[in-house]
Amino acid sequence: MDVVSRIRKVGFRKWYERQLIDSHLSLTTCFLSAITAAASLEEVSFARFGWKTASLLAIVFGAIALCWYSWRRYITVLERAETYGSRSTCPGCKSYGRFEILAAGHAAEGPYLDPQAAPLPYPWLRVRCRKCGTDWRIPD
Repeated sequence: MDVVSRIRKVGFRKWYERQLIDSHLSLTTCFLSAITAAASLEEVSFARFGWKTASLLAIVFGAIALCWYSWRRYITVLERAETYGSRSTCPGCKSYGRFEILAAGHAAEGPYLDPQAAPLPYPWLRVRCRKCGTDWRIPD
C-alpha cells in the first residue's frame, strides 16, 4: 500500500508508529546480519579450501547483502516517517496527527508546489485538522 491509502486506513498516529517499528526492525536485522557476517568470516580458512569454506563465504556475502539492504530500508523508512511527522502538528490549534487527507500528489502535480523545486521523494499531502479545520501541506 502507498503512504496515502495507508494513512487513510489506519490513521496518521498508528501509521507513524508502525513506520518506526518497521525501521527499527530493519536496524535490528542489519545489526544481526553484521554479527553473522563477522562470525562466519572468522571461521573461514583458505588453507583448506573446500565446501565448508565456500559455504561460509556464501553466508558472509549473503549476510553482507542483507545488512546493506536492511540499512538502506532503515534509513528510507525512518526518513519518510520523520518527513511526515515533522509537519503533522496543526499550525492553528497545535494538535498532533489529527487530520484528514484532502489531496495528495507528487512534485510535478498540484497548485501547492513550486514548479522549479526538485521532485520530492514522497508524495505531498494536503490535510485538514479534524479539531479546528485548518488546512496545510505535508511536507512543506
